[in-house]
Amino acid sequence: MSSPITIKPAILERIVIFVTIISIFPPLSFGAERGETADLLKRITPPISVVEERPGAKDTMLFDSYYDSSDVIQGSRTGHWSELTNSFIYAHNNIHGYASFTEYERFDDRNYTANFGSYINFKDSYVHMEAGFGWDVTYIYEFQSITEYGHKITDGLFWQVGYNYRGYNTDDVHMVYPGLIYYFGDSYMSADYGASFMEGHDTAHFGTMRGSFAITKFLQWRPGFSFGQRLYDINGFDAAKEYGFILFSDFVFNLYKGINLRVGYSYGTERPKFIKRGLNFGLSIKF
Repeated sequence: MSSPITIKPAILERIVIFVTIISIFPPLSFGAERGETADLLKRITPPISVVEERPGAKDTMLFDSYYDSSDVIQGSRTGHWSELTNSFIYAHNNIHGYASFTEYERFDDRNYTANFGSYINFKDSYVHMEAGFGWDVTYIYEFQSITEYGHKITDGLFWQVGYNYRGYNTDDVHMVYPGLIYYFGDSYMSADYGASFMEGHDTAHFGTMRGSFAITKFLQWRPGFSFGQRLYDINGFDAAKEYGFILFSDFVFNLYKGINLRVGYSYGTERPKFIKRGLNFGLSIKF
C-alpha cells in the first residue's frame, strides 16, 4: 500500500494566509479586451525558475502544450470557444527565451497568433519582453507587445510593473499593471492592479490575485480569481456596463522527471449576458 500524501505545515499555513487575504481583499476591477487579457492574467506572474539564480546550470529546452475547451453563452447565442497553444522554451544561464503559437476558435471562426519573448534574470531583478502578431484576424490583435520589470524588495518579495500594447484593426489598447509577488520555496502568491485604456471607450480597471502552492513533491495547486469590467468586451459597451468575474484553478502533476501534466477549470461571466465555462489541459516536457 502506498504511503498517504502529506502536506507540510509551512505550506498549509501559507495556503490559509492566501485564503484569508482573498476574503479581506477589496473587489478589484479587471480589464480585458476581446478576451485576451483574460488569458494574460494567467501568466502575469513569471515562472518561479526565472527568478532563481542558475549559476553554472546547463542549458535546458522545454516544450509546453496547452488546450482550453469552453462552452459559451452570449445573449441568446450558445457555442464553443477553444484555444490551443504550443510553446518552445530555451534556458541559457539567466535568459529564458520562448516562442509560442496559438490557434483560437470562437463559434467556428479561427484566428492565429505567434509570440516571441524572453525573461532575463539579474541578481535582484528581472525583465520580461514579448512581441507578437496575429493573422487571419477577425477578433484577435494584429500586433501586441509586453514589457515587465520586477525588483526584489526583500527576501522572497518582489514588486512588478507591466505594460501591454495591443493593436487591433479597429482600435488600440494600452494596459498598465503594477503588483506584488511573494516567493517561498517552490510556491508564490501575487496580487496585481492596473488600468486598461482603449480608443473610443472609457478606462477599465483590473485586478487579480493568484497563487501557486507546492502541496507535495508531485503535486502543485494554482488557484486565482479576478473581478471587474470588460473581461471579454463582447458587446463593446462602456466599462461600467460590462462587469463580471473570472475564477480559475488547476493542478500540476509531476509524472516523471521533467514531465508535467496540468488539469484545470475556469468560470467567467460578464454583464449583460456572457458566461464561459472551460476545461483546460497542459503537458510540458523538459529536455
